[in-house]
Amino acid sequence: TPRDSLMQNAMFDNTVGLLSTTLDYSLRRHKVIAANMANVETPNFKARDLPFNAYMQAGLRRVENNPAARITFQQPRMVYDTTGETRLDGNNVNAENEMIKLMKNTGRYSLAVDLLKYKFTTLREAIRLGK
Repeated sequence: TPRDSLMQNAMFDNTVGLLSTTLDYSLRRHKVIAANMANVETPNFKARDLPFNAYMQAGLRRVENNPAARITFQQPRMVYDTTGETRLDGNNVNAENEMIKLMKNTGRYSLAVDLLKYKFTTLREAIRLGK
């Protein structure tokens, strides 16, 4: 029936996989940012990052022409963050910038959690109404 087809599409679309991947990525990035902050005073330490946009775009590009395909992502690639100014001790970690990244990353994580909760609440309601 059309309602069954709609339910299957809602349950098996790429949304849950994409949000799950976002949660995993955000956790990994949190660890990288925390390591940067822990090394803010370490001589010659270079800040690192996991660029979100490049990571997500690579995965989404694979399904751009085939919406029925499952989204798959490569492991995110850590890069050196060259946006900070290098101090005399060779360290380029800027604690303020790292805090901003951490806040944005936490917001991304919270948004993905909220969207997953909404997705499953919607599915639960559809199942309840279908009985």
